[in-house]
Amino acid sequence: MYDSLSADGKALEALNWDELVALKRNVAAELKSLTDRLVDIDRNQIRNIISGIREQKGVLDSATERTRQIRAEVDKHNADLLAVSEKMSQAKNFLSLMEARLPQEKEEDLQATISANQALIDNKEFKGEREKGEILSRVKEATMKMEAIKATRTIKNQYAQLATESASISGAIKTLNDEHDSLRSRGAEINGKLDRLYDAKRALAAERDSHLVAYEGMVKQFDALNARLDEMSVMRKRQREEYGYNLPSDALFKVKETARKKLESGSKLTLDELKLLYSEKD
Repeated sequence: MYDSLSADGKALEALNWDELVALKRNVAAELKSLTDRLVDIDRNQIRNIISGIREQKGVLDSATERTRQIRAEVDKHNADLLAVSEKMSQAKNFLSLMEARLPQEKEEDLQATISANQALIDNKEFKGEREKGEILSRVKEATMKMEAIKATRTIKNQYAQLATESASISGAIKTLNDEHDSLRSRGAEINGKLDRLYDAKRALAAERDSHLVAYEGMVKQFDALNARLDEMSVMRKRQREEYGYNLPSDALFKVKETARKKLESGSKLTLDELKLLYSEKD
């Protein structure tokens, strides 16, 4: 569209007043269109892209910060899981050792043995110190077996609790790892959006530069049109002052143009042509 409107000095010389005015209107309209495009790029499109870049960077920064937090939380959970695993290993070793030594008697039978023998001691139902010692030995033996059973049961309960805690920590780590994977995918998606925004910004900058070049060319053409119209207006005024309205429109201007071309080509000019060219009124 720009090329169809362009015209150099020689082309302008071939146009009459009405054609120049029409061309000036077209150039002015194109200047306004270019101005509107440049304003839209500066005020809307570039701002929207910059805003989009700022927004995506904010989301990416948040995702990056959350990723850092996840790594710290996973490290802590892994440390906790290691500590729990060590306790479970110790409990398992203890149980392996104790279960091989557990008495065959049931806990209630051992309790009955303790109670019966303790009653003998309390009621002093023994014949002498030797028998008393045997009774106490049976109480002590049954008590130790009871304590072993209770200790084993306690460790089993602790092991079960540790296993539950271990499963909970492992679940928390899995959840965090899943979130980390999601954030990594989200980060790749955001980086893709940022790349497209930067590409759009560069393309828009190139488009703006192209419009600016066209605008500068249009301004020069507009100035040339104004200069040409001003020159023709002066000649029109002089023609009306000297010859009235008897001559066709722009006749004097055309004579002057012809004289100028003859001068530029080295042809001989008439006295009237020389006067017209070098008149102070021109």
